[in-house]
Amino acid sequence: MHKAIKNKSRLLCGLKDSRADLTTAKFILYYGPTVADSDIYDLTDYQSLLEDEHLDLCKNTVLYLHGYIEDPDVESIHVIAEAYLERKDTNLIVLDWGELADGNYIFDALPNLKQLGPELAKVLLQMFDHGLDIEKFHIVGHSMGGQLAGLIGREIFKRTKGVRKLKRISALDPAFPLFYPGSHLSASDAEFVDVIHTDAWLYGAPTSTGTADFWPNSGKSLQPGCPKRNYKMLSDNDLASHRRSWWFWAESVSDRYPIRFDAVPAKNWSEFKQKRTIETCPPVVMGHHCPTSVHGNFYLQTNGQTPFARGKEGTVYVEPKELLGNTHSICPCETPHHEQK
Repeated sequence: MHKAIKNKSRLLCGLKDSRADLTTAKFILYYGPTVADSDIYDLTDYQSLLEDEHLDLCKNTVLYLHGYIEDPDVESIHVIAEAYLERKDTNLIVLDWGELADGNYIFDALPNLKQLGPELAKVLLQMFDHGLDIEKFHIVGHSMGGQLAGLIGREIFKRTKGVRKLKRISALDPAFPLFYPGSHLSASDAEFVDVIHTDAWLYGAPTSTGTADFWPNSGKSLQPGCPKRNYKMLSDNDLASHRRSWWFWAESVSDRYPIRFDAVPAKNWSEFKQKRTIETCPPVVMGHHCPTSVHGNFYLQTNGQTPFARGKEGTVYVEPKELLGNTHSICPCETPHHEQK
């Protein structure tokens, strides 16, 4: 009777009960030319991953961490993977922690994240000892994945007593609920931590939390081109602004579009709107090409459809209605090309 009541309360707070364990997490190495071309390894089988003929240890390596209730079949993974596969200078490894990131947010996913972070740190340290170059290693994480990236960075620093530190963590609208206030991603988790905010105070982090924080279109909902919220938790509609962060990131990774996400430093969004920017800072771009020497808060506007980047035009405020009619593609929020979970 007590068990039935407990399970019912868990269902009321989340989606479904998840009894996954850490052994369900896998590394997926995408080598192209399509997302169907990949090799999968258990976390404990990192040696085989390092020996994979498709992994070039002379290149940069990105580890991508997806968010809550996601897995390798969702649109975000496909979009991110396709962008990296266009590049020839980067290995892409995706962590499939889908079973651990499922279930109730409070009672399943969050405890699983806290257990997975230290385990991943241990595995990565072993990989660094066996050929993976920490100097060329970069973690990118969306939502809960952004918070998991921070935990991994803290654990690596802690386990090596400060001898080793990740070079870069990029967090795409890192998860807000239950992380702020509390233990969350911070600038100390890597030598450089850049954050893209797109749904602050709702699904995403509410405050500056990295070395460099980017606030496109104020960093809050609604992002231009996204549908009006229906406030149905975790629905495609409600998550549109939160997901916009990985759309921005994927576009910045791809060299398909020549225009980049130029951004300028300012005290806040209001100052940016009034064109009161800080002139002493060198030019900055948001995303993959962000210089790791910058720090502070940066602001910009984007288009409401892909291509989102507006280049230098995005550094001068215009009314939001002007951001919707000057692009030539389809808004990804409304017509996803993969089924969204």
